[in-house]
Amino acid sequence: MRTWALIVDTWREALARYTLLGFLIASTLFILTLTFALNLDIVDGALAAGTLFGKSLELPGRPVPIDEVVTTGEAFFAGTAYALGLFLAVFTTGSQVPNLMRRGTADLYLTRPVSRVHVLLGRFLGAVTLVAANLAYLCGGVFVVISLKTGVWNGRFLLAGGIIFFVFLSYLGFMFLVGALSGSTPLSIMVPYALYVISLPLAAHDQISAAMDSRLAARVVEVLYWILPKTAELGRDMVQVVLGKGAPSVPTLATTGAFGLACLVLALLRFSRKDF
Repeated sequence: MRTWALIVDTWREALARYTLLGFLIASTLFILTLTFALNLDIVDGALAAGTLFGKSLELPGRPVPIDEVVTTGEAFFAGTAYALGLFLAVFTTGSQVPNLMRRGTADLYLTRPVSRVHVLLGRFLGAVTLVAANLAYLCGGVFVVISLKTGVWNGRFLLAGGIIFFVFLSYLGFMFLVGALSGSTPLSIMVPYALYVISLPLAAHDQISAAMDSRLAARVVEVLYWILPKTAELGRDMVQVVLGKGAPSVPTLATTGAFGLACLVLALLRFSRKDF
């Protein structure tokens, strides 16, 4: 029951600070834009003509099966939702720990008969449910719009939402660590964005290491690759899942999940020992 109260408090805070509303507005605009921008003419199960954002789609001479069009289009929208979903999720939850550590708020929580670890885990679960609901709305909305317009219900697209959510969990653990160390909302938002940017080129760690003049620098690149979330790889694997051509690799999932878990454990240790 105490855990549920902490989750409810997280939702109330998101509502009071309009972060939840901001996520919903951005997701709704994306869904509405897709609804009105995508127009397809389907004849005998093949795409005859179509427009996207007012621009005619270039079609080959042969009829293109609508299934092929849908999976290719959903792969593109999955990539867009990947970047948009992570951006909005980090923005929505970046203030969770800093707000908890403010004077008055911290005193209120810590005077309750509940441990500090329980308090922070409750906030973590609250952030998880908050983003899960928002991602379900974003990905589910895109899925319904495309499926209704084409008549093709590609359930693999929904798995893309699960991959986005998994990557977010890793970043959420990191955000909680930054928040517990700094108590700063701007840092809790900006540092994960910086991590996102840094992790993308590390997908080419082999080439980067080979181009390094120093063995130490090459080793640093390799260590960073295996420690940090595999953002680019999971984005690529997500597209392959939507296309039905593959699945995320176990090492990629394991190392990304381990990074988030390790950060969360460190955040719990820091929060449990912090003086208020």
